[in-house]
Amino acid sequence: MISQQYASNAYMKTMVNTSASKLDLVIMLYDGSIEFLKKAVFYMNQKNVAKKLHYMDKAMAIIQHLQATLNMEAGGEIAQNLQRLYMYMLTELTIANIRNDTEKISRVEGLLRTLREGWKGIR
Repeated sequence: MISQQYASNAYMKTMVNTSASKLDLVIMLYDGSIEFLKKAVFYMNQKNVAKKLHYMDKAMAIIQHLQATLNMEAGGEIAQNLQRLYMYMLTELTIANIRNDTEKISRVEGLLRTLREGWKGIR
C-alpha cells in the first residue's frame, strides 16, 4: 500500500517537474510553510520537542528560501518590503521556538496566508 506521504511527495515532484509556473511554486512554498507551522504547533502542544524543532526548521527554511530568491533589482520596493517581512517572520519564529509561543507562530502563519492570497490573486 502506498503511504499518503509518498503519494503527496510524488505529486509535488510531478508538479514541480512539469507544469508548475514560478507563481505556482511560490504559492506551494507558502502552503508548505503554513502546513509545517501548524504541525510545529501541534507537536509543541504535545511537548514533543524533536518533532516541533523538525517542523519549525522546515517552515523557517522555506521562508529563508523565499527571502534568498527575491529579485531585489526587478522587485524594487515590493522586494524590499518582502525582505523585511521575511526577516520579521524569521525573528518571530526564532523567539517562538525558544519560548514555545504558539501566538507568535499563529501571527506568522496569518502573514503567510495573507501573502499567499496576494500571490494567488495575481494568477
